[in-house]
Amino acid sequence: MITLAALEEIIDASGAAPRVEAVLPAGARRRQLSVRTLLAGMMLALADGRPAHLTRVRQVLAGLPGDDQRRLGVLADWKGGPHLLTYRQAEYTFRLVRAVLGKDEPDGLPSPDLQAACDQLLEASVPQELKDASASLAVDWTDLESFSRPPPRHPRLRRPRGVLGAPPEQPAAQRGRAVLRVLPVRRDHGARGQRPAGPRAHPAHDRVLVPP
Repeated sequence: MITLAALEEIIDASGAAPRVEAVLPAGARRRQLSVRTLLAGMMLALADGRPAHLTRVRQVLAGLPGDDQRRLGVLADWKGGPHLLTYRQAEYTFRLVRAVLGKDEPDGLPSPDLQAACDQLLEASVPQELKDASASLAVDWTDLESFSRPPPRHPRLRRPRGVLGAPPEQPAAQRGRAVLRVLPVRRDHGARGQRPAGPRAHPAHDRVLVPP
């Protein structure tokens, strides 16, 4: 589980939140939910394995400790007393962000502004000591190098023991598949010089498949 502090550090290092906030329309009343808190809620929901729904984002923000809720604006002081962030407020902020980062005519590709924000967040999530480790590694759970050319037919995947139940150096095609070994069948030929009783089996049948 990624901590809230780690996610806030990524958001702040990316600079995406203030850039998006600066282009949002200003209303007559200050919004309770900021872009920074919205991004933190989205990341917390995903890090916790929750579906990426606004209801989940609002739930995870409302489940934070009281000090964090006040610091992030999830719990605000109104005239009638403390006010907890509602789903409608989360939807309103998200709708504003979608309007400025989306396209007037969607074509299946992100807008330049949305792509830039995603790239900034992704770049900020890579630890500083690993930024120059390699320019050809994919950002996923494997350490298989990624190039424009296809990988070899039988790459050696250097996974730690226990990942997905596969031992080290086991090809991906063999994971979860039974491996059979071919063993010779011992035959009782009786006394020396005597042939076994019954018809002789074909040599190709003198093998048996057994599990490892």
